Amino acid sequence: MSDWEREAAKVPEVRIIQPIAEQAKKQRVAAYARVSSDSADQLNSFATQVEYYTSTIQAADEWEFAGLYADEGVTGTRADKREDFQRLLRDCRAGKIDRILVKSISRFARNTLECIQTVRELKQLGVAVVFEKEGIDTGSLGSEMLLSILGAAAQEESLSISQNIKWSYQKRMRSGDFITCSAPLGYFLEGNTLVPDPQEVPIVKHIFASYLAGKSTKEIAAELNAKETSNNIKKRSHWRDRTVYYILTNEKYIGDSLVQKKYTPDELPLGRKKNHGEVTRYYISGTHQGIIDRQVFKAVQELLGLRNALHAPKAEVQHSPLSRKIVCGLCGSAFYHRHNKETNRWTCAAHLKDPTLCSIGIIAEQDIRQAFLIVFNKLLDNPGILKTVLDQLLELQSKAFYTRPDIQDLNRKIAEIVGQNHTLARLQAKGCMDSASYIERCNQNNRKIEDLRSQLRKLQTPVAADSTIENTKCLIDALNGAEPMLEFEPVIFKSMIHKITVYPDRFCFHLINGLILDEGRRRS
Repeated sequence: MSDWEREAAKVPEVRIIQPIAEQAKKQRVAAYARVSSDSADQLNSFATQVEYYTSTIQAADEWEFAGLYADEGVTGTRADKREDFQRLLRDCRAGKIDRILVKSISRFARNTLECIQTVRELKQLGVAVVFEKEGIDTGSLGSEMLLSILGAAAQEESLSISQNIKWSYQKRMRSGDFITCSAPLGYFLEGNTLVPDPQEVPIVKHIFASYLAGKSTKEIAAELNAKETSNNIKKRSHWRDRTVYYILTNEKYIGDSLVQKKYTPDELPLGRKKNHGEVTRYYISGTHQGIIDRQVFKAVQELLGLRNALHAPKAEVQHSPLSRKIVCGLCGSAFYHRHNKETNRWTCAAHLKDPTLCSIGIIAEQDIRQAFLIVFNKLLDNPGILKTVLDQLLELQSKAFYTRPDIQDLNRKIAEIVGQNHTLARLQAKGCMDSASYIERCNQNNRKIEDLRSQLRKLQTPVAADSTIENTKCLIDALNGAEPMLEFEPVIFKSMIHKITVYPDRFCFHLINGLILDEGRRRS
């Protein structure tokens, strides 16, 4: 063998490996449903839809199951009332979902505006919504016009259902058959009939007897709050005088029913409103067994009318709109009003007592009014001031709430249990868990979730920032569309100004939202 042949033999063998074709990324597909409001069927309905959507999504090779979001027994006319729907939107915004399956538009939203706005937002996020019944895929071009038409039809369907229900109720009201959907204190519902509750009847009788004995509604409420047993009835945590007043004026305690005290307007969003004569009310006598004697009830109504007349507000005394709003910036004293036919002035209380105590003396009211005109018109010309304040307050409020350890802990627990439900759904779909065990475990988890959400709602109590935010919104609304102020307007002043601090060279106007605006003093 030659040298060349020996060198050639040393060359390693080269094996060619064919490149592996890149696998297409699977779409993360979720489903949204609203299940039956029938409490006995909610769980079964939920389980059925989990099974259906899990099998549907897993049957497609290009899809990956991202979970089922379901709201049990709630109306579709208001998106903000659907907790799982809001959770679905949050997950979409977080980039966890690529596609959503929904049975129909009416299951997704019955309000056309909300439906279109939500679909547009999801489309911008790159999330497509598939409406199975209508055959609409928002990921395809040209679907929005069709969606708008069908959304309007779904909205009309919702209104039609509401009107049919109202017609049915009104028919029963006119015939004297309809009573109430809920029972007041002292009764429980047996079918559609109010039946006296032996445990609660003594409390109602005690309230009526106490009022006739001369006690006020406030005194009765305080007495009931002192008794621990009264607070546990119907989960009432605290008795108030207006609650006692409502009981004293409720005709149901003599066996009669005034129906349609509230009504639902023929517009979205559907919601109950107090009836101030907008629709007909019906008074039906003898609808159920009374627990208060009619003569006793009549005597209480007469006494209520007499006391209301005695405590009616007298004619309001005319005060300056600046009353109790001016304080001294040097000594902290209040300003007193000094008014006569010729002058209208304000004086520091300390200066009035002894001029050596405070150098700020007398101020003409006209000077303060003129300074307010300038402040108001400056705000009108610079609306961005309040808008910036509002944006900062909202940001601070959001950060303050969601960064709280207790809030974070509850949200984490809810997410964990929801994840458990998703795992259970996969196990059941693969045949690793029988339906009975699946339903039992889901039922346990759903009760835990509801308990945690209840704790979360209790923690969402108004904080100091909330009133500041609302007051800022009120100021923005007051200025929106307003004209420049040429003459002092007391109503606007009182609605905007919390107090005025007076300094030797300036006025400091404290707005109701805490913002302070300075304006130079004019020496009169």
